[in-house]
Amino acid sequence: MDIAALLARWIPVHRDRNRTAAPAGAGRTASAERHFPVAVGAGHGLAAVVTLVLVLLTALGRGE
Repeated sequence: MDIAALLARWIPVHRDRNRTAAPAGAGRTASAERHFPVAVGAGHGLAAVVTLVLVLLTALGRGE
């Protein structure tokens, strides 16, 4: 999966985490995406963008 697909999956799950709380004993378990704070998701995305920019600059021969 690419980052855009992961982000597209995570945003709706994160937004709905308070609206779709299952009652105790209902047999439903929360998905793992619901437990990640927004700062963790944003930091991960920022690290990915920085990595891509650095790889692109290296491939273009900048910084030598």
